[in-house]
Amino acid sequence: MIELERIADALLTPDRGEPAASTVQWETRETLETPHGPIAYWTIGSGPAVLLVHGWEGSHAQMDAFVAPLLDRGARVVSLDLPAHGESGGVTASPLDCGAVVAELGMRIGPLAGAIGHSGGCPNIAIAMRAGLRVQRVALIATPERWERYVRWYAQEEGVDAERLIDTLRARGVDTASLVLPENVSAFDTPALIVHSNDDRTCKIEGARRVAAAWRGSEFLTVYGLGHMRILKDADVVEHVAQFIVRQ
Repeated sequence: MIELERIADALLTPDRGEPAASTVQWETRETLETPHGPIAYWTIGSGPAVLLVHGWEGSHAQMDAFVAPLLDRGARVVSLDLPAHGESGGVTASPLDCGAVVAELGMRIGPLAGAIGHSGGCPNIAIAMRAGLRVQRVALIATPERWERYVRWYAQEEGVDAERLIDTLRARGVDTASLVLPENVSAFDTPALIVHSNDDRTCKIEGARRVAAAWRGSEFLTVYGLGHMRILKDADVVEHVAQFIVRQ
């Protein structure tokens, strides 16, 4: 059990690395005190708020490409470092923890005209919406389908039984069965755009298509050759997402 607890800790502990420097001249850097530690977030602009949510082991700087086109459309852009990421406090974070923080920050800065998530940030937005966060339009980029896939891969890498690791996480209040994105979004009718590259090896496009099928009225955009991370820098993707989030 001690070994399983250690592995569960490691699974929930993101590697911060050296956070990339943001290229945006943010107007403010603020802190939100939460049960998961102090959360750093940045703002620029004065219009309707759009929240940017990075993925697991990322930081707010990864979402920089979306800032200028959103500002050009009159939005106020807010970008955060999730718990235990970047400049935010905390050591461990589950998807539920991150979703709770997105909900709390969104309610503080809202009402939200939009939210844009990448990778693990996508289910964080869905968790926040299930907790009551109101947002007018949502874009999910390179979204995973279910967290259990990552947990089972991690168990294999660590040489432990996946079911026992899942049980250990459940005992900590992190139920992998509740983190299936198509199920989490099935009650939503908020306008949504789901963007995925055909060659994404981290999050398979088939899973993203199932998310889109479950989200009523969502749009699905397939792009090609942009993998899991390059998609965030692609000018056409960025422009398409900005146009979807802020309609002029």
